[in-house]
Amino acid sequence: MRKVQQALMTGVSYMLPFIVFAGMTIAVTEMYSQYIQADTVSMTTLNGFAWVMIDMIPAIFAAYVAYAIGDKAAIAPGFIGGYIAAHPTIENTSSSGFLGAILAGFLAGYAVFYFRKIPVPEFMESIKKTLFIPVLTGWLLYFVMAYPVAISIGALNDFIIASLISLSEAPQYAFLLGAILSAMCAFDMGGPLNKIAITFVFALWNEPSGIGFRVNAAVFPGIMVPALSVGIASLIAKSKFSEAEVKMAPGSILSGLVGITEAALPYAFQDPLRVIGPNMLGAAIGGAIMMAFGVSTAGVSGVFGLPMASNLFIFILAITIGVACSVGLQVLVRKPRTEEDEKAQNENDLDFDITI
Repeated sequence: MRKVQQALMTGVSYMLPFIVFAGMTIAVTEMYSQYIQADTVSMTTLNGFAWVMIDMIPAIFAAYVAYAIGDKAAIAPGFIGGYIAAHPTIENTSSSGFLGAILAGFLAGYAVFYFRKIPVPEFMESIKKTLFIPVLTGWLLYFVMAYPVAISIGALNDFIIASLISLSEAPQYAFLLGAILSAMCAFDMGGPLNKIAITFVFALWNEPSGIGFRVNAAVFPGIMVPALSVGIASLIAKSKFSEAEVKMAPGSILSGLVGITEAALPYAFQDPLRVIGPNMLGAAIGGAIMMAFGVSTAGVSGVFGLPMASNLFIFILAITIGVACSVGLQVLVRKPRTEEDEKAQNENDLDFDITI
């Protein structure tokens, strides 16, 4: 199970730079056209290229999931499988999306892993790694993804997306979807559950209905609230936080503004219940507001989502209310620190390496 989790985390980690590039490019080019009123050929072409990158995300994700299991020889087969997941090659079959991409990544990775164990004469060993394994695995992935997966998982993916679209279009239910996704992001602050929610959002980005950008806006509170809240709370109620936590506050607030959720981890490690609980509640409220009002954005993370928000006032209001609820609850549930608390704190080093 740990191997599966590591492979998924690897896929998400390598996929994120492509998402950031594509998302920021879409945001900047559309903002340029919207505010400067100049629809130039270069901007249109760049915007189109960014959408091509979005279209390739499932293939990139599958390639690096496969790489985490089967090393370099698995990258090409994983990419092939992920590409077919997003672009079915057989008529009357559906895109299996990220569900298919996940399956393609694991199938390619483990196929290469076990193909390597097949004994061959020593003089063929290098050819086996560079020629036979990638090609044979690529063929295997093509036929598996093009037929059984596109038929079965494709139908399931269509059903899930149709259900989510219906859910997002009904205000009485949409808020629940936003609350759940945002709370997932705030729960482990960059961990597996956070990555699952983010991956789900990216999987919907190229849906023609526009649901991808609505759920994208819904997770912004889950990304921004944790670091902003702990930073603000530690400045408001200094007597309830350690000296080290108060010193980290400005950095945490800045990190929250640009969407670095992991900045809240040092606080969560010291007092998990009083940090994670309020953060999840604040994020859920913010996400619910976003979805209830149908706010969307093509931006990626933090304040970079502001310029492309469909409703700037509600976007800012949702984040503000989420942060206010989280800060208020943290200040309320914490007790003033004593000298004994400080001594115990000093025994633990609060210097964490936060990798993004």
